[in-house]
Amino acid sequence: MTATENRVEHQDLPAINKQKTTKLRKLALFSGLFALILIVGCAVLAFTFYKENQALFTSQQQQLNLLSQKLTVQSSKQDAQLRQSIKIKTTLEAQIEQVTLQLQQTKNDNKIAKTDIQSLQRRFSETNIRHPNDWILSEVEYLIALASRKIWLEKDIKTAISLLVAADQRIVELNDASLSPLRSALLEDINSLETLPKRDPDGVILVLSSLERRVNKLQSTHLLIPDADKNSGTEVSTDINDWDSNLVKSWDAFIDSFITVNRRENKIEALLSPEQSWYLQEHLRYNLAKAGFAIYREQQVVYDIALENTLNLLKTYYDLNNDNTGHFYKAVQRLSKRKISIKYPDQLKSTPLLESVIEQRLKKSLASSNLK
Repeated sequence: MTATENRVEHQDLPAINKQKTTKLRKLALFSGLFALILIVGCAVLAFTFYKENQALFTSQQQQLNLLSQKLTVQSSKQDAQLRQSIKIKTTLEAQIEQVTLQLQQTKNDNKIAKTDIQSLQRRFSETNIRHPNDWILSEVEYLIALASRKIWLEKDIKTAISLLVAADQRIVELNDASLSPLRSALLEDINSLETLPKRDPDGVILVLSSLERRVNKLQSTHLLIPDADKNSGTEVSTDINDWDSNLVKSWDAFIDSFITVNRRENKIEALLSPEQSWYLQEHLRYNLAKAGFAIYREQQVVYDIALENTLNLLKTYYDLNNDNTGHFYKAVQRLSKRKISIKYPDQLKSTPLLESVIEQRLKKSLASSNLK
């Protein structure tokens, strides 16, 4: 057992070691083949995934291009419709202003024509029976009628006051106590005209013209793009135990090199096109010019609407923090608070009293001529 068994055992050890070596080589070969197959499979899978993503990206790009073309066509149609609407609105406003002016002119002409007819009728009937002092009353009547013309047609308050003062001086020359109520009404008319607010249409027009020339220098609002959300979890860890998360991050970085997606939470407003910017400037000029036309016609409503539209356009499309634009906006605000129309009296108080005095004196003259 001792010597013989030990010899047999020493003879079997190389055979056992050889078998173990063979098994280890087979195991290593199998592991290498498995790893090679795994790498080839991953490469095929990655290539297939890349192709699918590339095809999907191309399809989405084509859809975006088609949608962009449709939006461009729709924007052009809307711009054309907006221009047509503005043109129709402008035409209607001009027609309404013209009709209003014609109605006012007709009303004033009717007043003047009625006054002239009554004056001619009285003068025709008084030609042969008037007292010498009555001619002074006729002169007073003419001065008052001329003052009324200056008020209603020419809006010339200063000249109207001068004519009424001249009429008052002619009444003083008569030295007739019975004409005191007439003179009192005449002085009241003079005082009421002197209390009317003074107009400065030329000054306001000059300010509007200056603003109109500065429209091109206004600063419009800029497009503010919010920052994209940054993904801070794409860095690979140096710890070997994080091999699974590192593999996922490496794969995501590989995919992101082909497709990049930036996420933004805030809404992005589109910029105005050059054509829309030009149209906006012209619309500002149109409203300022419209306010200028309303000044000479004393159309307070038209003036207020035009400047209100100007302020709305400035607040909506322009940067009020800019110094030039801010001063422009404040200047329009100051102009919008001005009153350009004056409420003139429909009739002078001295007119009916003077007509009553002349009629009474005419009746007395007719009665005295009949008695003779």
